[in-house]
Amino acid sequence: MAFEKICINGLEILRVPELQKYGVDAFFTTRRYINSNDFNLGYKWANSKEEVDKNFLILFKNLEIDYRNIYYAKQVHKNDIIIVEKGFNFFEYTQENEADGLITQKSGITLITFHADCIPIYIYDKEKKIIALIHSGWRGSLQHISKRAIDILISQFKCNISNLIVVIGPGICKEHFEVGEEVYDAFLQEFGSDICIYHEERYYLDLKKAIEKDLLGNGLKKEQIIVSDMCTYEKEDLFFSYRRDFKSPEKLGSMVALMRMVG
Repeated sequence: MAFEKICINGLEILRVPELQKYGVDAFFTTRRYINSNDFNLGYKWANSKEEVDKNFLILFKNLEIDYRNIYYAKQVHKNDIIIVEKGFNFFEYTQENEADGLITQKSGITLITFHADCIPIYIYDKEKKIIALIHSGWRGSLQHISKRAIDILISQFKCNISNLIVVIGPGICKEHFEVGEEVYDAFLQEFGSDICIYHEERYYLDLKKAIEKDLLGNGLKKEQIIVSDMCTYEKEDLFFSYRRDFKSPEKLGSMVALMRMVG
């Protein structure tokens, strides 16, 4: 099972049981809290900063996360990755460092990435106890951000590829991820025809398969990769989706992926 849905004091959230047994918390939030479906964690589409701050306080309290030891970056849909040595106070820091990937060997720091259809990727080295959290949209996937993360783990941290576990989280599925011909052709060139779908004169991409293909090409085995089949576009009761609701801005919101080593 890639993710299991749990409920903590009315907060519905997804957890990765495979990583939990190694002492790693890996979560993906939903839009559900108590009897509402507006648990938005994206400041971009909020009515007020205070509204989202309140939701983050609920999240941190229920997951027993120290908000003074958080790290996130300004996501810009590229393949830059930051090696995190120290966290900061979530509510007192405005992040200007740009990156769509985070890596740390420090236990206790909670890594966060923001998602509204783009794919979260969780990576853990069982031997060296290193975590990585990646935000991979089509631009990052086209720039092979997951492969870049693995390369950094191998070159800078001397990780053995056989010790890695990778979880590809919820995100938009191939049936709903329509793109233009230029983007389609770029993926066709980089990843091959099994990633690209042409149907009824429309172009679609399978981002999760592209990410998995990058990982397999980097030396991981199929059994080291866990792929969630949940689609953020389809599961309107659980997830916000930019592609589904961009024409109705009042419906937009964001989920977050969280990852930390507990001990």
